[in-house]
Amino acid sequence: MAVTDADGALLATVTRRELERIARRGCPDHPASGDQPPSCGCAVLDRPPPTDRYRPTPAQRRLVKARDRTCRQPGCGLPAARADLDHVIAHADGGPTDCDNLCCLCRHHHRLKTHARGWRFVLTAHGVLRVTTPSGITRTTRPPGLRDRIEQRALPAPPPPPTSPEEPPPF
Repeated sequence: MAVTDADGALLATVTRRELERIARRGCPDHPASGDQPPSCGCAVLDRPPPTDRYRPTPAQRRLVKARDRTCRQPGCGLPAARADLDHVIAHADGGPTDCDNLCCLCRHHHRLKTHARGWRFVLTAHGVLRVTTPSGITRTTRPPGLRDRIEQRALPAPPPPPTSPEEPPPF
């Protein structure tokens, strides 16, 4: 199961068993009293925390694959189930094993990013990936379902209808 915000950004993934456990436990900071559930409004489901290890946790793997769905290299559509989880900033260079630093890349594009000189990858907190080629061309990919607020602006209001029935509308 996946939880998104109003813009479609993936906030959390959870298995049925985990969701049942969270529902029973409730908010750890504001336990229920008597028969009344807590009404604190605290979030009890969130993104997986970072880990000090190189390998992503199962929860991180689940969230990143659900967010990305395919290899994130622009133009590649290999399913995330067959892709590697890549540290955008290399773990050896201090990049954390965190969902904000992991993205799905097929083996071919993972090797390209890791071993070819001049490629630059930047990942934002909501999973927007900007890839710059050695020649300076930049392409951006968004996780499926993530809305771009700039692209989602409302269209201008239509012109008002003619005031008099005799006057034909201007063409």
